[in-house]
Amino acid sequence: MDTELCKLLHLRHLRFKLPSWVAVVALFMLFTATMETNAQEEGDATEPLVPALFAFGDSLIDNGNNNHLRTLAKANYLPYGRDLPSHTPTGRFTNGYTALDYFAFKLGLPPPPAHSDPSTNGTRLLQGVNFASAASGIEPYTGLNFGKVFSLDAQIKQFAQVKQQIIALIGSSATDELFSKSIFFVVTGSNDWLNTYFFPGSPLPKLYTKIQYRDLLINKLVSQFEALYQLGARNFAFTGLSGVGCCPSQMRAYKAVNGTCVQWLNDLSRDFNMNLMPRLLSLPNSLPGTKFAFQDGQEVLLTIRRNAAAYGFSIVDHACCGVGKYGGFLNCFQGFPVCDDEEIHMFWDAYHPTSKFDKYFVDMLWNYGPPFSYPVSGKQIIDSVRQKDGN
Repeated sequence: MDTELCKLLHLRHLRFKLPSWVAVVALFMLFTATMETNAQEEGDATEPLVPALFAFGDSLIDNGNNNHLRTLAKANYLPYGRDLPSHTPTGRFTNGYTALDYFAFKLGLPPPPAHSDPSTNGTRLLQGVNFASAASGIEPYTGLNFGKVFSLDAQIKQFAQVKQQIIALIGSSATDELFSKSIFFVVTGSNDWLNTYFFPGSPLPKLYTKIQYRDLLINKLVSQFEALYQLGARNFAFTGLSGVGCCPSQMRAYKAVNGTCVQWLNDLSRDFNMNLMPRLLSLPNSLPGTKFAFQDGQEVLLTIRRNAAAYGFSIVDHACCGVGKYGGFLNCFQGFPVCDDEEIHMFWDAYHPTSKFDKYFVDMLWNYGPPFSYPVSGKQIIDSVRQKDGN
């Protein structure tokens, strides 16, 4: 699309109800992402509640950024993706959609495209981009034991480059306004613990106590949110550690008995979340104009696990695809045994939940405030963002 035409479309007015620039982009996205938007369900928004969704994090929301990297942390082969509308793998680490996809549907948006996808350029950037990279973490060295990954720092640098591309399309002031009304979704931290601090042979336990390492991660993460703020981000949703002691990989590694979660790991997750949450929720005091939602993933997971039958799950301790005790040895590789009844499984592979679980996960964070989403429900946070902007 001609650059001057793009600028005219965006500068006319960057407001909801549906401005012209959103209409243009929506038509483009409808053409390029029909299969994905077909997954929207009753209760999801039918038009965008916010203009764009930008995502950062790890394999819980990666949708293909690792596909072309030299890394073991990739999911671009079946049976990953088998339950997507296309029935083909995309790089998502589950059988279907991820939590980020379902969150996008709640916002009335298509899932943000992977930054590494060559087609993620031009007007396709204007409804958001997914920078998440499997195995990555808060620290730059996290995940390197699997090969090449994009750390959270690297993802923020990629976002800075995307910002310049968007400025070239619509101008600086319109870009600032776009970002001020968009949502920045972040899921990270578990790999810094499971695949770094506790990785066999890691030197970190000799350098830091668990409390020292926790504080190091929290301070680093706060600085990363500050970096996003300097680039124009204002509205953040962060998902804390999600009951890592209940992952089949950890249950196998630490010899869980009778399908019970590894309690000391869940205690560590809760401690990390409870120390991080007040830091993030207080950031609006030092970063004017920001709004934060802290999503306690552990509380959601444990609530669903305790009430599994009510959600249609009868297998909460064994991966649908995997080998070894609890299906927790390695990830889901081609040739590994895979179940035919993923709908009754909470976990798809050794580390990642099924798509069905992810949908319930997002529903709970969207509909309920504490103890799942702080300070209020996800929907209330979005409503407050829209009210701030006069919508």
